[in-house]
Amino acid sequence: MRGRARRLAVATTLTAAAVVVVAAGLGACTNTDAADQQVIDRLLTLDVLSVPPGAAELSRTSAKGGGNAAIRNSSTATVVYASPRTPAEVGQDVHAKFDAQWRFIDNRGGPIGGWQGSGALASDPGTVANVVARAVASGDKAPAGSRSVVTVTVSATRPG
Repeated sequence: MRGRARRLAVATTLTAAAVVVVAAGLGACTNTDAADQQVIDRLLTLDVLSVPPGAAELSRTSAKGGGNAAIRNSSTATVVYASPRTPAEVGQDVHAKFDAQWRFIDNRGGPIGGWQGSGALASDPGTVANVVARAVASGDKAPAGSRSVVTVTVSATRPG
């Protein structure tokens, strides 16, 4: 009976230790998840993701990057809209600009998606913005009068 009690105590201790490890792992996941959500929230406020007047939003999506403290996968936000402008004219609708070093800068004055741990805006070489305009295809759910479908995708990693 003593041996059985000792084995039970050891098993209980190991189970408790495993629960602590799993809980710590879940806590880390939650912190990573929360940090990725902050990246998404920041991306969604960027002027470059706003739909210009006269255009119709077709979809808006986001995806958290995930990873861990050492490996930070980028989170993305995407908006797709139908524009009455031709693909060549869409550049007039894009609400962003390039600076002298060809970095994509949002009209609100900060680099897209980047910030420092203190919360201050900073350039992030891992932040990317893509704008693609194409002619409306027969399968698009674009309203009448649309001449192009524009996809704007912005991605960034969470601060390290």
